[in-house]
Amino acid sequence: MKKNISHFIYIIAMAFIAMSFSSCATIISGSTAKISLDGSVDEPVTISSSYGVYEDVRLPTTVEVKRKHLDGQRIKISSEHYAYKDIVLRKSLNYWSILSAYIYALPLGVDLLTNAVSKPRQKDFFIVPLKTQQEADSLNRIDSLRMVAEKETRERAKILPSKYPRHEIVGSFGFGPNQADKDQRAMNQECYHHYPIEREGECFDIIGQSYLTTHIEYHYRLNRKWDLGAIMGWGVSKEIYGSYFYYDRPILPSTEEDDVYSYGRHVYRSFTVAPSVRFTWHERKQYRLYSRVALGLLRHHLTYRYYEDICDDYENYKYTTVHQESIDHLKWRMGYQVSPLCMSAGSDHFRFFGELGYGCLGVFNLGLCISF
Repeated sequence: MKKNISHFIYIIAMAFIAMSFSSCATIISGSTAKISLDGSVDEPVTISSSYGVYEDVRLPTTVEVKRKHLDGQRIKISSEHYAYKDIVLRKSLNYWSILSAYIYALPLGVDLLTNAVSKPRQKDFFIVPLKTQQEADSLNRIDSLRMVAEKETRERAKILPSKYPRHEIVGSFGFGPNQADKDQRAMNQECYHHYPIEREGECFDIIGQSYLTTHIEYHYRLNRKWDLGAIMGWGVSKEIYGSYFYYDRPILPSTEEDDVYSYGRHVYRSFTVAPSVRFTWHERKQYRLYSRVALGLLRHHLTYRYYEDICDDYENYKYTTVHQESIDHLKWRMGYQVSPLCMSAGSDHFRFFGELGYGCLGVFNLGLCISF
């Protein structure tokens, strides 16, 4: 008796394990789906589906398709005398998979692997010939010729003419952080330590502590890929510092206590000459993408002037400078520019361009080039 009970428990346990690694949708629906085809066709046809090829069959008939990648599958039909439109399948939810999900996740995972969660949205199709095979072949030939012509047109558009302007004259402006900023910051720190002033931020400052640069360039195109040329660039930075009063300081023998206004002004100028190399990595008739490297010489002239003024006329805001000091430095540096992302667009002779990089030209460089 005990032996029979143990055998019964063993059978139940094995059945439970088999159910755990199986799935309702996969078991009931299978890994393929059946599609019924009918139509007004008086000759045998050949049917191709994802499951296989059915040759010389007469309608109505039933074919099988794989459930994997069901959405968008095509069933192709052909015969000796007629052409047919492909049948495109669309999927919907297989409700047996809901039961798998209700049991627990493992059966649903099996259904997802076999794609048994999907079933064809439509299973019955009626086939009507579109045209005779001769007409279809003629239209296919026309379509093929049209596609070849379109492809040739696209390829011709990509082919650049053998003759193109070789010389370029460029004018541009640069903005943003500049190679000369390091010298400028060092000069400002030196002046902060020497003089009791700080940055004022007046509305009439030209561009604050940043550099505004302008450049003239010439480039010669050796070929479609490589350009050689040179850059000449000028940069300027101007700023006002100070704006406060202090007292009890005799300025002149005739004055004992006067209000003294102290302020500073820097004017920093840079000049750059550098050979330049450009590499074009993508070009069409309307635009060009390229990168640039330039290496040369940078002359940096830094001038800082400190003033102390007294007020002669408070009503009319008239001041007299009673004390003045200046710091003047001239520094030479290796000038460089590395611009990995550059683009020019326009016609063969006039183009606007923009460059993104760092160096003597700044981070952003915008301008116009004339080619001839």
